[in-house]
Amino acid sequence: MDVVEFIARSEAVCFSNGWTADDIRAELESGCGVCCTEEGIGYAIGRISFDEAELHRIAVLPEKRRSGAGERLLRHFLDECGKKGAVKVFLEVRSKNLSAVRLYERCGFMRIAVRKNYYGDDDAVVYAFTFSDDVKNDQFRV
Repeated sequence: MDVVEFIARSEAVCFSNGWTADDIRAELESGCGVCCTEEGIGYAIGRISFDEAELHRIAVLPEKRRSGAGERLLRHFLDECGKKGAVKVFLEVRSKNLSAVRLYERCGFMRIAVRKNYYGDDDAVVYAFTFSDDVKNDQFRV
């Protein structure tokens, strides 16, 4: 199974508003995409522009959750962004998604804003991760 097919199948399982294979392919072929996968487990996908990156999606298949896979994928994503010159990584998450909130905070993301009622039934919390000089020089270790 290729990466696009794996992500598209995972999107259908993990999200009610999953990206299509065409959406994923366009992101990866844009030249700005960053994608980290563990086949059969999950993926993280985002975009980098100049010195800023944004995590668009991170997902772990339901039967693989609570195994540390989400943290491995997130750290790998941060590492790839740092290698490509990012000094900051942004993301937004549903405020009620407490497991994701804990993951982001454990990995060094700082809450910078709240978008009230962004999802209609929930707020979006905006987080930022800033590479420190020592992390930037050594890259983010997975």
